[in-house]
Order: sequence, then C-alpha cells, then structure tokens
Amino acid sequence: MTQPKTALMSLRMTPEGKALLALCAQREHRSMASMVEHMVHTYAAHECIALPAPKTAKPTKNTPKKP
Repeated sequence: MTQPKTALMSLRMTPEGKALLALCAQREHRSMASMVEHMVHTYAAHECIALPAPKTAKPTKNTPKKP
C-alpha cells in the first residue's frame, strides 16, 4: 500500500525548468509532483543516500510482573 502524501512543498524554478519538468512528467505518464518525487528517489538511490532507520521504542520499566 502506498503512503498517503501529507507533506506540502512549494518551490520556485525558472520557466525553462518548469517546462522541462512538465515534459519529463508527460513522457513518464506522471504528474509533475510525482515526477519530482521519482527524481529525488532515483537520485538518492544512485548516490546511495538513505534515510536513517526509525528508532524503535524502548520497553518501559513499568511492565507487569508474572504471577
């Protein structure tokens, strides 16, 4: 299942950059937002960049005792 898209981002770019993004997105049958996300993920994979693993919750000290 895909993650819901909840993070909002706004950016400025040149008209030429926007036109190139639109052409790339059209060629890939994607929206421009989807194309930007795809480009970021592709670049990160190519450069071996990964998000740090999420920290796991530590067990609490107030765990019930066995009878």
